[in-house]
Amino acid sequence: MIYLDTSALVKRYVAEAGSAIIQELLRREEVAGTATIAYAEVYSGFTRRHREGYVSKRQYALACREFEREWPAYVHVELRSEVLTLARDLIQRHTLRGFDAIHLASALTLHAGLREDVTLVASDNRLLHAAAVEHLPILNVEGGSES
Repeated sequence: MIYLDTSALVKRYVAEAGSAIIQELLRREEVAGTATIAYAEVYSGFTRRHREGYVSKRQYALACREFEREWPAYVHVELRSEVLTLARDLIQRHTLRGFDAIHLASALTLHAGLREDVTLVASDNRLLHAAAVEHLPILNVEGGSES
């Protein structure tokens, strides 16, 4: 299974570096997971790109529609107390930003619950490094490196 952080999810709906890799991954994988907080984060990403002129009003509306249509198909990791506690511990071990720690904690929780490999897909090097240290397979969608 793959776990998509917000940067990877946005690339699914907005054409930018790494979007082709995300499209291919989602064609190959039957299931993809993410944290429930990604819902708000994705909208923040879409809106920022629209506000900064990176995507047109039409592209913004299309991205929002497609995301809403596909959101129910993702496996959602709920923001429960055990995820928050793990996120806190990950911040202390790896000096991650808050949402990055929540994504890593969510991927680790998904991995533990499924008892199968969960590849963390992202473009943030600090998050990817921390995931590798925590023994998760990783994929950098902007660098294409996989481990």
